[in-house]
Amino acid sequence: MTPRLDQLAAPVEIGKFYLVPTVEAEWYGRVQPWPVIGPKHSDAHCLRFEEQHYHPDPRFIAARRRDDDYNFWRFVAAAPITTNKRINSAGLPRPVWRRRKCLRPANPWLQDIFELVQLNGNWQCHFAEWTGKQAKHDGRGWVCPHRAVPLADHAPVAGVITCPLHMLRIDADTGVVLPPLEGIAA
Repeated sequence: MTPRLDQLAAPVEIGKFYLVPTVEAEWYGRVQPWPVIGPKHSDAHCLRFEEQHYHPDPRFIAARRRDDDYNFWRFVAAAPITTNKRINSAGLPRPVWRRRKCLRPANPWLQDIFELVQLNGNWQCHFAEWTGKQAKHDGRGWVCPHRAVPLADHAPVAGVITCPLHMLRIDADTGVVLPPLEGIAA
């Protein structure tokens, strides 16, 4: 039986198959079922992003030969699947669970995204609001307090689990949201 991501008690493993939430939508010129993390939401507060959107899950996105360019993928990893007047104007559907192969254990572009975040002052508000808050534990692992994303399927790095949605850093032992990485003022 293929395990669902939201029911895992351990990080994903490369090469294994999982049931992953996917959303059929246009994103970067392609319409297909895209793997997503977390709920559909807007980030009007602090981040000032009003549109409803999903965040893609790069762990399950395969590059096509012409898409192997590093810069393309690092920006794709940070860009939400959203609606606007031109694309997905009818809205975004609810996710459908589909069997997908894990291609990488985490978002390899997370550090690049942190660097991009430094350019946007709205993120300082976001980090200040959540730093020091306590994540809940659902019996399998920590759940990010911002959008209730289960984090058991994300491996800690140096004792820290970084939520892939909005980059909150959570202490893997205590569940406390840590300050942002050095260089990103809170």
